[in-house]
Amino acid sequence: MEYKDVLNQIEEILARTKFAVLATANKEGIVSASQMSIVNDGLKIYFQTDSTFEKVKNIKENPNVAINIGAYYFKGIAKIAGHPTENKLFINELKEKHLKAYNSYTKLPNEVLIEIKLTEARIWGIDKQKDVDTQETIQVVDLVNKKINTTICDKM
Repeated sequence: MEYKDVLNQIEEILARTKFAVLATANKEGIVSASQMSIVNDGLKIYFQTDSTFEKVKNIKENPNVAINIGAYYFKGIAKIAGHPTENKLFINELKEKHLKAYNSYTKLPNEVLIEIKLTEARIWGIDKQKDVDTQETIQVVDLVNKKINTTICDKM
């Protein structure tokens, strides 16, 4: 598969996805995970959260994060991008995908907007053909250098 085709598939998945599991780690490497309501702009993922939560503290200490969406696993760099109301794209997408979250949380003073720039994607079975006994693969997509590496897994 060509990089452009895989990139289009990734962006389509992100556009359709409402929830993802976010993993963060503090400076000691202790990991935590939480399900988030997400929106995206291309390869950037956004979510809002309370500034006092563990994930925000972890991102301040260690901006490297991971996100899981089904057979898609992403690595990225997170940053605090201000208050959610300061980003019109986020607000418009949030109202469309998560109106209840928008109404309940967005205007609270402790909310922060987190922006994640995706750097890598790992996709299970993207090349597997239906009804064909082929080996499982993992596509490792370097989103920074725009390269793809395919790993063939043991038969599962």
